[in-house]
Amino acid sequence: MKLLTPIIRIVDDDKTVSDSLSFFLNLAGLQTRSFSSAEGFLRSDDPERLGCLILDVRMEGMTGIELQAELKRVGSDLPIIFLSAHGDIEMAVSCVENGAFNFLVKPPDPDKLLDLVSKAVAKNKQVRREKAYAESLREQFETLTAAEKKVSYQIAKGLPNSRIAEILEISERTVQSHRANIFAKLDLENPVELNEFLREMQNS
Repeated sequence: MKLLTPIIRIVDDDKTVSDSLSFFLNLAGLQTRSFSSAEGFLRSDDPERLGCLILDVRMEGMTGIELQAELKRVGSDLPIIFLSAHGDIEMAVSCVENGAFNFLVKPPDPDKLLDLVSKAVAKNKQVRREKAYAESLREQFETLTAAEKKVSYQIAKGLPNSRIAEILEISERTVQSHRANIFAKLDLENPVELNEFLREMQNS
């Protein structure tokens, strides 16, 4: 993950609008990048750079709604703030229900825009921290052997060694050995901590 300066992406085929938004956000100390089309955004944006996306609902070619669907398909975590004309409000609300961060009516109120952008970037930072943490847990989990992984899932359920041995068809002494190795490798002390470890690892 590139936890560098956030980039506020602006995707709007109206250059006047994108220039105005960029100017205002730059004055507020934010880094922006403008795209005149959804296709151009998909071609040249760096998805690893955190930030958010200010997206026009209606554009020539791929629409904002279609871009939202494509980003959702590829698993993008960028929060989307839709810009909509008054006649597109119902459509924008539908976009929010489909996962967008929020929407603003054109022309957006500057203070409200800045507030939403700040909250969207903060959300993206939090999501990426959680992803990075989950990845570190997965890497730690990979230090276990295949047999230890099987035992770990049973331990996390709170099962005693005797029951785990019965389920996995191994000796109770082997379970005890695996249990000791699991807790040592993962730096954990009990099944409750192991359960939480596995849950957090699988969350992202």
